[in-house]
Formats: sequence, structure tokens, C-alpha cells
Amino acid sequence: QRLCLFATILLTLCCLFSCAPAVQSPAPAGKLTIIGTGDLQGRLDADPRSISITESSEKIEIVGGISRIAGLIRQIQRETPNPVIVVSSGDDLMGRYFHQFDGKAIFSLMEMSGYEVMALGNHEFDRGPGVLAEALDSVNFTVLCSNLEVQDTVMGKSCRSYLLLDYQGIRIGFFSLMTNDFPVVTVTGKVKIRNTQAEVARNMIRTLKGKGAQVIVAVTHIGTYMDRILVAEVAGIDIIFGGHSHNYMNRLERVNNTLIVNGGEKGSALVRLDISLDEKNQVIPTSAAYSLIPVTEDIELDAKVEKLLAEYRNQLPAATVVGMTEKEWDLTRVTLCSCESNVANLITDMIRSQFKVDVVLYNGGAFRGNSKFSPGPVTDTMLAEIDAFENNVYLMTMQGKYIRQILEHSATLIGQGGFLQGSGITFTIDTKEQPQKLTHKDRTNYAISRPGKKIKNIRIQSPDGSWQPLDPKRNYRLASNDFLVKLAGDHYFWFKKYGQGIHNTYSTMGTIITDYFRKHTIVNPEGPDGRITIR
Repeated sequence: QRLCLFATILLTLCCLFSCAPAVQSPAPAGKLTIIGTGDLQGRLDADPRSISITESSEKIEIVGGISRIAGLIRQIQRETPNPVIVVSSGDDLMGRYFHQFDGKAIFSLMEMSGYEVMALGNHEFDRGPGVLAEALDSVNFTVLCSNLEVQDTVMGKSCRSYLLLDYQGIRIGFFSLMTNDFPVVTVTGKVKIRNTQAEVARNMIRTLKGKGAQVIVAVTHIGTYMDRILVAEVAGIDIIFGGHSHNYMNRLERVNNTLIVNGGEKGSALVRLDISLDEKNQVIPTSAAYSLIPVTEDIELDAKVEKLLAEYRNQLPAATVVGMTEKEWDLTRVTLCSCESNVANLITDMIRSQFKVDVVLYNGGAFRGNSKFSPGPVTDTMLAEIDAFENNVYLMTMQGKYIRQILEHSATLIGQGGFLQGSGITFTIDTKEQPQKLTHKDRTNYAISRPGKKIKNIRIQSPDGSWQPLDPKRNYRLASNDFLVKLAGDHYFWFKKYGQGIHNTYSTMGTIITDYFRKHTIVNPEGPDGRITIR
């Protein structure tokens, strides 16, 4: 009897659970594929190098180049039955092809390669809105500038706030976002940032959905960190194809049902996102598939793109003149790493002026070339030699007491690449005094085991031009580079540990020097002016 009762209860429970509706994701009814790149940086030619784009440390041999990117786009379009959309998240106009052809070469090759939608990046404006507008007149792909005020500027007819397209019955809305650093990292002219990113995004979503958009795609140039903040503040974005932070994401991110990818940099890999849609053409986030396709040597070149690229390449001069100098530029290692360098003074002053900071600290080893450049033309190849590492400028605030400790560490590195050059600061190094000593368990755990006493008379320049003693308790606005900040290079652990509000500008020393030459034409290193005294 007990067995019969147990069986009856079990049967009843099974019936109850079998009749309950199962919770399942909607069955896919359609598919959509988005592919593209970000921060191409004018790398149109093959550029063999090793990169790591996976979670492992394994390096992949890639070559890049617009002809192979085009070949890969064509291959995906042939093999994929559903709609394939090709996008760029900006910062494509850089490098020699930009300097020589004002964007026309890069844009025409991108269009021929199959790009359809582009978000403007800050470097598109590096030669001013007028040059950009003229370059865009010759292409037909859609350029987005959703959070830029372009009315009553030369850019008024060159870009649009949003795009609404039908792909095989799927109604897709696109909008873009430009980095908030736009006013300080490029030549903006009369073009300005409009409202906050969140406000613009909400307005675009509302507008696009009001016009029947079923899928909302934000093509952004604000960096992955800001993409995540945007999704936390704004609902309704299905896909973010990001740029500006130059990072290939190891895996697809899904935040509040928004899918986030980033286009990486320099055309090293093509980003692919395959999305499934339900019967209402709504994105099913859990069914999305993400992949990175390295642009390797075995990818077939697109013949038409390669032919046009060769035509542009054959017109390139051996070097492009960006400005003139009437004085020698001494970039020998002994000068940069052993004493105050007038060239380092010039360049760090450019950085301080660009980002309106109190102090700039750059390691002598960041300035390359290891030679003396004669008076005369300053070329893009010369600047490429000087900024061979292409380190990004980082901004932060830091207490004065840590700046003193940083300088004490620099005093122990005279003659080495870690010796610091700077702007907005003067000090004396007394070589006879006690040197600082560090101990560390690994690259992230440092301690000062013996304080240094070599640094004397630190003064910081105020906005009015006067010089004031370093205040150990005051927070100063500071600029440095990613080798020191991100990697704690040459054991400079203070930047990462004590820097507050650390912010990557994604601007390099080379781009800042180039921008400076556009404004001044003739640039001469003066001095030294006594900002570093060694006795």
C-alpha cells in the first residue's frame, strides 16, 4: 500500500511539472552579421607583426593591410546568407596616406573594401573640419556624428545624426558617440560636443524606435570603459561596436542585454558578431556569437583594392614634410637620459599645453631616434623615429609627496632610459646625497626601503606663470605615458598606485607633435632653460 501511495504521488508530481510551461529563449527566426574594424590609423599597407588577441599569451603572426581586410570582407559576404553590415568605429585618418592625400585615399579604399557605416573618431579632425569635409565629399558610405554640433560649420552636410536601413526586412537604426576628450585632442574648429553621451543616446534610441527601428546599433568612439558606463545608464541599445580604446576583446560582453565589442586597432583583426533575431526581429542576446579573425598572410588580397592602393602608394614621397626647424634636434641617448634635454622640454611643453595639466613627466627612453636631426624640414618619418613606441598619454591627479618620490627614483637612473624629463616643474639633483632604494616582491608590490635625499628645490609653475614650491599635500594634474603608468616601467609604481582618476587620452606623442606643427609651422627647441639642474 505504501508503494502504491508513493507511486501515485510521484505520478501526480510528474504530471504537474510536465504540464508547466518551460522557460525558453525564443526560437531564432532570422540572423544578422556585423563585421568591422576600429582605429585603423591609416595602416593601409601590410605591416607584419606579432600580436596576441586571445586570452592566452600566444602570439599570432599577422600582416594587416586594407587589401586583405577587403578580401576577408568579400569572403564573409559570399559565405554568409544573412545580411552582413560592415562598420568602422573611427580614427581611420592617420599616418602617411592622410598627410599626403587629406583622407581621400583612406576613405576611397575603405569604401571600395565594403565599409557602409562609420562613426567619426577624434583623429579624423586632426587636419581640421574643412579637410575632413572635403574628403567626405568623395565617398558614399554613411558617416555618423550624433553627438557633434555640425550645423553652421563646414561639416554641416558631411555627416548625419542617425541612420535607418532595411536589411532583408530587418529595420536597423544606427547612431554614434564621440569621445568627451574631443575638444582637447584634435582640431575641432567650430564643431562642438552636444549634450552628454547618455542624453544623446536616449534621444537617438527614442527617435530610431519612433521610426520603426527593430535593432539599435551604437557605433561609438568613446572607449570600452565608457561603453560600459553608457549601458549602465541607458537602456535600449542592442549592440555597441566600439572604438577609441584600441582593445580587441577576448570575449563578447553582455551588459543588461546590450552586446559590446570593440574594433581593436591598426587592422590587425576583423571583428565579427553574429546575432540571432526572434519573429519580431528583436535581438536574442544569449544566442549571439563573437569571433576575431586575424588578418594573416594566407588571406587572399582583393585585387581591385590592391590596385588602387598601389596607385596611391606610388604617389607617396619618401617622406612628408610636416614643418620646419631652424635648430638641431638632439635626440641622442646620452642627452635624453643624463641631463635636461631641450627637445624633451619642447615636446613635454606641447603635452602640458595640449592637456592643460600642471606637470608632465616622461622617461628619456620614450624619445627615440638616438641621433641628431639637422635644421631643416621635419618629416613624418623623423617623427615616427622619435615616437617609435607610440605610447599613449595618460592623465591623472597625484599628491605632491608622491611626485617627490618619483623624482627621487629618477635621480637613481641618471644615464638610463628611466631618467625623467618634464614640463611645469623645476628641481635640482644632488648626486652626492643618499639615493632612494626600492624593494619589491614582483612588478606590482614595491616599497621604499630607504628614502632618497637627492632631490632639492622642487617648484611647480602656476597658471599665472609664477613658480611655487611643491606642496606635498596638494593634488596636481599630471601627464605621463602608458609605459610608466600602465606597465610601471623602470619600476615607477607610483603612477598606477597613487594616481587618481587615471585617464588614457589615446593620443600619442607623435600625433601631438604633428598637431603642433600644423599650428606653428616653424618649431625650434630652445634652452635648456634650467628646469633640471644636476650637481
